[in-house]
Amino acid sequence: MSVKSKHILLTILLILLASTGVKAQPQFTLIYVVQNGDTIYDIAQEYNTTVEDILENNHIENASKINIGDELVIQTEKTINDKKLKMNYSFTMTPNSDRNFNLDVGKNYSVRYNPEQPLPEVNIPPGQIIKYYVDSGDTLYDLAQSFNTTPGVLMALNNMENSIIRKGEKINLPINNLSKRQVLAKTVNQSAIEIMARTIHGEARGEPYMGQVAVGAVIINRVLSNQFPDNIRDVVYQTNQFTAVADGQINYTPDNTAYRAAHEALDGVDPTIGSLYYYNPKTAENTQWHSTRKFVVSIGAHVFAK
Repeated sequence: MSVKSKHILLTILLILLASTGVKAQPQFTLIYVVQNGDTIYDIAQEYNTTVEDILENNHIENASKINIGDELVIQTEKTINDKKLKMNYSFTMTPNSDRNFNLDVGKNYSVRYNPEQPLPEVNIPPGQIIKYYVDSGDTLYDLAQSFNTTPGVLMALNNMENSIIRKGEKINLPINNLSKRQVLAKTVNQSAIEIMARTIHGEARGEPYMGQVAVGAVIINRVLSNQFPDNIRDVVYQTNQFTAVADGQINYTPDNTAYRAAHEALDGVDPTIGSLYYYNPKTAENTQWHSTRKFVVSIGAHVFAK
């Protein structure tokens, strides 16, 4: 869709595609910005939904605990066929005259309603913000969900006038609402993944798949622990920690299984239940030291311990 005029209204009437027999189409999530005097009951009545659904969709325990400027996800499945919704809700674009944008089939886009309501104020330290290059299919709504924030916060953080983002754009994303494990998963680079895969391949090839994931999990657990270095490379190459480094097997080319295990460990799969150590009891030399560790689980030929 080419955008040539300064202001173009892109309304949710696009969803009318669904009524013409098109089975797959872009989806829209309404983000309602709370105004002075609003109650969840009134909002539910206005948008043909229920108080219970609004509370559940927004993880709110007390219906009275909403504030001006809060952003509420409104369940669109119950409101999308409402004529009033389709006629009135839109967002305004002010792109350059020669820029294009696409609405991807099957993706969810956020429509932030109440444009007169200012964007939220954000005061996030620079160290809690990462730079992200928008990939194909990314939407502001999906990124907000992934980073445990709201579309309005992302718009304010990037001085955006609307919620449209385009492939290749560089935007700021906050990591202040994420756990250390989530931050690691979202900031790790390909070089670190390569090191993980090589370590897993060198240490655990031939082991059950979960045993390979477990080796990756130990690496991640060490990065997150105050007892070890805070990045994957330094954890793996710490002196006398991994046999694959000592005997050179880390230089072998890893197979696809090792890469898959590395990604699963990064995603939080941890069959070791937080273990920081592992060893093969049949080949281990320092058995006295091993006896000082707390046994957690045995997977394949390895014992995992804390």
